[in-house]
Amino acid sequence: MSTIFHIMKEEYQRLTEAELVYRKNIEQMPKGSPRIKHIRNRDYLYLARRDGKRVAYQYIGHLNSDKAKKTMEQINKRKRFVQFLKEIRGSLKDVRKVLRGKI
Repeated sequence: MSTIFHIMKEEYQRLTEAELVYRKNIEQMPKGSPRIKHIRNRDYLYLARRDGKRVAYQYIGHLNSDKAKKTMEQINKRKRFVQFLKEIRGSLKDVRKVLRGKI
């Protein structure tokens, strides 16, 4: 039984470290949802996010600009990291059940 306990404890430590890394990475990435606005026959990228009750838009640039492409890549990466974080939290929950508070 002690071998299984040690393996689960190592898994718990690995998952908690991974959770911290993903949370730090998510915090560094741009927040908000991408919105494309069509103004005078051109498309522009904005990030929309909540600021209290109102929605605040942050201008990024022309849709085909390097900054806009980089921002979209970071947003997609952030979405993947959020999904990974959900999976890690689910696994942590299962590991805690197995260890039953012995950590």
